[in-house]
Amino acid sequence: MQRIEAELKGITRDEIQAVLEKALNDFKASKTRIIYLDASYLYSFDLNDFDYVRKLNLLTRYDGRLAVEWHKLLERWFNDQTVRNNNGVIIKPLQISRTFDRVVNEGLEAIAVCISGGGDMSFPFRAIGDGAVVEALPSDTQLSNQVNRINVNDSVEGGSVSRDGSTIYSIGNHPKSVPSATITECGMFSEELPENDEMFEHSIFDTPVVHVSNADSVGTTTVIYMCSG
Repeated sequence: MQRIEAELKGITRDEIQAVLEKALNDFKASKTRIIYLDASYLYSFDLNDFDYVRKLNLLTRYDGRLAVEWHKLLERWFNDQTVRNNNGVIIKPLQISRTFDRVVNEGLEAIAVCISGGGDMSFPFRAIGDGAVVEALPSDTQLSNQVNRINVNDSVEGGSVSRDGSTIYSIGNHPKSVPSATITECGMFSEELPENDEMFEHSIFDTPVVHVSNADSVGTTTVIYMCSG
């Protein structure tokens, strides 16, 4: 299968280098030379536009290349560029935010177990929260304050977990009925219930997205780049 590279726009090479250098400093005591750089997007859509989003995100379950295309749309929206659907109608989020954060220790341990042949753990659950937290820590195991959690492979609103080469895409749309909240964080998890799950990734958004129950649809996407350092 031909790979379609996921591109980041609106951020300079120097800024990406600074993120990687920070990651190296965080793990300077380690001999690892594999770095996980993740970009997460938080967004809300008007319900009149959401059907287009839902259909596209459902299709990503069957064609991983569409997850790359979805990421390209998110980048266009984040950079305030126009996106039209197949009927020529402009589609645009009500709000969109992007952040660069971290794969947490539980996620790194899960990767190590899989590489050493000891497990087959997956992380199909995405959660959003409204916690008053300023930084994601390597030791995090839960959101600061979870609002909703979904299985992205089963959600009727659309979503998936896929990969293109070594790049991982996790996409999830939450039900419109989620209680009203100012969303500040998202994460990836192995199980539905916090009591017995593992956390893979935690993202904190400096620019929150306000969700109004039954008036808009809120969703998140995380793209994880595996980089050799």
